[in-house]
Amino acid sequence: MKNEKTKIREEQLIQMVSSFCDDKLDDEYKQLSINLVEKMGRKHEVPFKRGKLEIWASAVIYALGQINFLFDKDFEPYSSPDEICDYFKTKKSTVSNKAKLIREMFDLQHFDKEFSTSYVKAGTPSFRIDEDSGLIIRTSDADEFFDDVNFLFEEGEIDKALDKLDTVDEDNPEYGRALFYKAMILGATGDDESASGLLNQALTAEFGEDFDIPDDDIDYDDPEELFDAGLFWYNMEDYEEALHFFEASIKLNPNNSETLYYAALSWANLNEFKKALKLIDKAIKIDSNDDRFWNDKANFLTRLNHIAKAEKCFNKALKINPDDSVIWANKGFMYLENDKLDKSFECYEKACELSPDEIHPIMGKVNVCIAREDLDLAQKYLDDASKIDDEDLEYLMGAAQFALNKKDFEKSNEYWDKCIEIDDENPMFWVYKAFNYGLLENEDKFEECINKACEIDPMVIQLIEELMEDL
Repeated sequence: MKNEKTKIREEQLIQMVSSFCDDKLDDEYKQLSINLVEKMGRKHEVPFKRGKLEIWASAVIYALGQINFLFDKDFEPYSSPDEICDYFKTKKSTVSNKAKLIREMFDLQHFDKEFSTSYVKAGTPSFRIDEDSGLIIRTSDADEFFDDVNFLFEEGEIDKALDKLDTVDEDNPEYGRALFYKAMILGATGDDESASGLLNQALTAEFGEDFDIPDDDIDYDDPEELFDAGLFWYNMEDYEEALHFFEASIKLNPNNSETLYYAALSWANLNEFKKALKLIDKAIKIDSNDDRFWNDKANFLTRLNHIAKAEKCFNKALKINPDDSVIWANKGFMYLENDKLDKSFECYEKACELSPDEIHPIMGKVNVCIAREDLDLAQKYLDDASKIDDEDLEYLMGAAQFALNKKDFEKSNEYWDKCIEIDDENPMFWVYKAFNYGLLENEDKFEECINKACEIDPMVIQLIEELMEDL
């Protein structure tokens, strides 16, 4: 649950986006902006609890504008990135990158069902989607050239279609459109990585978007700007790059608890928990009333196996914010890892009471039941989790482990296959699937999965050897 500070920031952010929409856009953009802010506010780690609200307000409208063609003069309403940033007195490069984070946070794309305007949903005069090929076609000027490309694609002449599109150079006004076509064709043939890159290029060509943070655009004398750059890389999960900016910011302003906190989290994500502890302690000296600091200090101590100290830190966090389900769930995990199953279950039960629609604490109860060998009760809680979201990755992983405990190895692999559909680059999913095939004595499938895991990460070989000893 959100603490009072975060609730106040959310209300302020809603007021800011509403003000811009009232002045520059319309009621529909206003409601979409409010909906997006509220959705951000429902995340476990509320993104706008730190950083300048003016930047977040700009980024919310910018992100919605990007997927609704706000920056295209042929659309109504129309605005520009400069107008948004001038209104809130923010830098376009910072806002553009923050908007990218928001889009990635919720997988916002063109024609999004939840955050598209009614005009875009209804089908715009500029674009239509060909129902057979899936290609984006401009209805206002779908000329013979692109009709030929579409025909080649439908006939399976992929290389010829791509070669034809390659004849459109950067100076051609249809260059962005050609990139859209190439992206869609490559996506349809399974080359998602190339398709994604081309789609970003197409957006840049069409709307002048720039998603990168060029180092020469950052003011290294501004600790707030350095913090924002660090936060960008933190959210991109490049923790070493994030630390580069956080540490530069700390040198200029060593008493900013937020920067110290995120530097600590970055070190923790690199498994450097002692370094993380030093920084989180500095943050706590500056602000001892922030429950996040105590909660994450407890998490670091848990990883270092300092359980008594971790327990005290969790208690301090809960004294500050007793209604935070995340803290209760983290405390439950600490007890579970140390075989204190009754205490663990009590913590997860409290977390479920506070956030009944969250899967994580329910799966915590599943794990406690499995540790108690109470598989019937574990099944009940698994069913509860599946009713919330049966495609949630944590649920699928738990269901796979549960099936393994019941010695239903084929069912377990069905769940691992679903995990792989979500993230086929996680070597551990392939390892666990291999383990099941080993128990099923299917040597060919076992070797196939092992090879895939090692292809993704050769370092998993040590874990594979340990699992082999269990077979």
